[in-house]
Amino acid sequence: MLQSVSAQPQPGEPVDQYLVRMMKQMLVTDLSNPPQLGELADKLQTSKKRLSRALRLGTGMTLPQYLREERMRRAQRLLTQTSLPVAVIAREVGFSSVANFSHAFRQQVGMPPSAFRKQSPLEALTSIEGALQWAPERDGV
Repeated sequence: MLQSVSAQPQPGEPVDQYLVRMMKQMLVTDLSNPPQLGELADKLQTSKKRLSRALRLGTGMTLPQYLREERMRRAQRLLTQTSLPVAVIAREVGFSSVANFSHAFRQQVGMPPSAFRKQSPLEALTSIEGALQWAPERDGV
């Protein structure tokens, strides 16, 4: 269960931007078992509709799309920065099976996780086509 959110909007920060920032922080805490939209809305003391709209306006994505992108981003980091087995990485980012993870990774990134890992990090990071690319942790929205 999520703990109460105590952070306040930064001075001059629009409310929707604050909501998205806080939601992102809560979601990436545990990608293997992320909170549902209703739980996020309750903790942020807003409606599911407003939270969903804020995320869509702030990121261009729905909650499932955002979660998938964050899972793939974290998986890419783990593949390039650790020697963890692919099965462990799959569980860490919220997939119940290696097959599902590999399929989703290949769809999103354009190559299987093992091929991504075998490339040098620079090659792997520059060879990805499409909107999703590996990126270091971003601050804010």
